[in-house]
Amino acid sequence: MDDLIIGIDLGTTNSCVSLYTNGRIKILENESGLRITPSFIYVSPNGEIAIGEHGKKMSKHKPENGIYEMKRLVGRQFDDPQLQESLKYFPFKVIASRSNFPLISVKQRTGRVKKSPQELYTMLLKELKKYTEEKLKQTINKAVITVPAYFNVTQRQVTLEAAKDAGFTVLKLLNEPTAAALAYYFENDIEGTHRSLVYDLGGGTFDVAVLEKRFEKIEVLCVAGDTQLGGHDIDTSLLNYVYRILRTQYGYDPAADPDDKKRLRIKCEEAKKELSTLTETVIFINGLVPKYPRIKISLTRKKFEEMADKLFRRTIAILDKCLQFSNISKRSIQEIILCGGSTRIPKIQKLISDYFEGKELNKFVNPDECVAEGAALQAAMLSTNRKQKIDELQMVDVVPLSIGTRGHSCCDDMVFLIKRGSKLPTSASQTYINIETDETTFSFDIYEGERLDIRKNRHLGTVSLTNVEKAPPLQKQVIFTLFIDQNGILTAQATEKFRDNTKTVNVNYTCGDRSDGEIRNSVLDAAENKKHDGKFIRFIQFKKYLIQYCIGIMYNLNEKSLKSKYKDLYNFCKVTKKTAETLEMDDEVHTKELIAECEQRCKYIVKTYNFDCMPRDYGHLLFS
Repeated sequence: MDDLIIGIDLGTTNSCVSLYTNGRIKILENESGLRITPSFIYVSPNGEIAIGEHGKKMSKHKPENGIYEMKRLVGRQFDDPQLQESLKYFPFKVIASRSNFPLISVKQRTGRVKKSPQELYTMLLKELKKYTEEKLKQTINKAVITVPAYFNVTQRQVTLEAAKDAGFTVLKLLNEPTAAALAYYFENDIEGTHRSLVYDLGGGTFDVAVLEKRFEKIEVLCVAGDTQLGGHDIDTSLLNYVYRILRTQYGYDPAADPDDKKRLRIKCEEAKKELSTLTETVIFINGLVPKYPRIKISLTRKKFEEMADKLFRRTIAILDKCLQFSNISKRSIQEIILCGGSTRIPKIQKLISDYFEGKELNKFVNPDECVAEGAALQAAMLSTNRKQKIDELQMVDVVPLSIGTRGHSCCDDMVFLIKRGSKLPTSASQTYINIETDETTFSFDIYEGERLDIRKNRHLGTVSLTNVEKAPPLQKQVIFTLFIDQNGILTAQATEKFRDNTKTVNVNYTCGDRSDGEIRNSVLDAAENKKHDGKFIRFIQFKKYLIQYCIGIMYNLNEKSLKSKYKDLYNFCKVTKKTAETLEMDDEVHTKELIAECEQRCKYIVKTYNFDCMPRDYGHLLFS
C-alpha cells in the first residue's frame, strides 16, 4: 500500500500534525497527550535537547537556553530592522553569521553552541515525525507543510531544507489561509460559487486571503499579510507597559536580565489570554524587585485594547488593502473565517465585524487546529493511498501573471516564457544567441507582467552566465529556462549549449504574493495598450535588425582584414550601432532610414566578399 501523507502546521508559537484517512480528519496527539506542540526548543548546559511542552517548562529555570519563535528568524538577514526589534525581547542570544544570517548562541559548560534557525526547525520537525510515527505505528516520510502566504522564496527554501534534514519529502508548501479555507469548505457543503475571506492571526504572522469555490474547485483570488505581525507583538505591547511601570514606579529595569524578560513575557501572555474572557485581570510579580516581594499590576480589557490598538488596526488596514487591490466588495464576501489563536481577542473580532458592517464571523471551534486540518486535506489530495482518497475538493494553483525575460540586451522587449494561467508546476525554455564576438557573459533580467515593453512589468531578478566561450555573432547558443515548482518557487537557469557551463538561481518570487487587483490591473493594462504594444514590438524588430546588421558588418570587416580599407564604413556602422541602442519607439521612422542607409552603403561589400554571420534578411519585409 502507498505511503500515508500527513499535514503539518509549523507554527510560530505552536505546531500541529493532522491526518486525513477513511473520510475524516484526525489531529494526532503528541507524547504528552496534547493536540498541539509548542514550537519550543530547550538546549541544556549539558547539551541535552528538550522539545515542545517539556522544553518550555525546562526553560523557566534557564530562559536564555530556551529558544522559540524560530519562524521569525528563518530566511532573514541579521540586520533586518524587524528582526532587530524582535531581538530586544528574546531572552536567548542571537548573533550574526559570516553571511549575515542569524545564529542562536546557547551557553553550555563546554562553551557556546551556535544553531541556525534551519537546524532548530529540523529538530522540531524530527520531534513531530517521531511522535507521529509512534502514534500511527508506521514510518511517515511525506508531508504537506503550511507556511505564511507572505513567506518569501528564502523562507520557503529554509523550510524545505529543514524538512528534508528531518526525513520528510515535502509534497507541497501550503499557504496557511488556503489551508484554513480548505478545512472550512470540507466541513461545509456549499454549492455553486462561494467567496470566503480568511483572517489568520497567529503567534508570529498575519495573513488574509480571499478564496472562491466553484463547485469542487477552490481558487485563491488575493492574499496579503505581514510575517512580523502576530500574537507575539500584542504580548510585546503589554510587556512594554509592564516595563514602564517597573521602571517608573519601582526603579527597576527588567530588560537586562534574560530570566526577568522571560518571566514577564509569560505573565503578559497569560494576562492577554485571560482578557479574552474577562474584563479585568491582575498581573502578579513575585520576588523580582528588591524591597517589593509582591507587585500587583491591575489591567482592564479596555486598557489592553488601547495598548494594542495600532496592531489590531494594522491587520484591518491590510485586510482593506487586499480587498481594494482586488476590486472585491465587502458584500461579495459570504463567509469570514477566523483562524489563529489571536483571533480569540474580542476587540479583533469586533473590528472585523464592524468592517464588514456587522456581518457574523465564522469561528472555528479550535482556531489552533484548522490550518493543520487543511494541510491534511491537501495531503490527501496528493496521496495515492486508498485510505486517503478524497473527491470533494480540488485546489487549483496557477501562475497569476506571465513571466519572461528581455529579448535582447539592448532592447526592452518582453519574451514570455511562462504564460499567465499555466498550472503548477510548470517550466519553459528559450534559446538565445550571441550578438557580438566578444560576449563572454549572458545576463537575463526576469520580469513578471503582460506588457511587451519589459519596462512596464515588474522586475523579479537577474541570472548571469559567465565564462561563455567566444564565438562569431549569432553562432553561440545559450538556453535559458524558467521553472516554477508546486510550492510557487521560481528557479532560473542559463546553460551554454555544447559546454558544461550552467548557472542556476532561485529568484525572489512567491507565486500568490500579488493581489487579485494587481493581477487584474496588469491584464487590463495590457489589453488597453494592445495596439501600442503592437507598434512597440514592430519597432523592436527594426531596432534589433539594425544593431545586428551593424555588428555583422564590423565583424566581417575585422575577420576578412578589410577594416583599414573600409575604415569609414566601419566607423559609420560603429556610430550607427551606438545610436540604435538609444532609439525609442518614437524614432521608428529614423530607425527605418538608418536601416536603409546601412544596407545601401554595405550591400556591395556584403555581396562581393560573401559576408557571413549576418542577420536574416527580414528587414525589407518589415517595411511592408
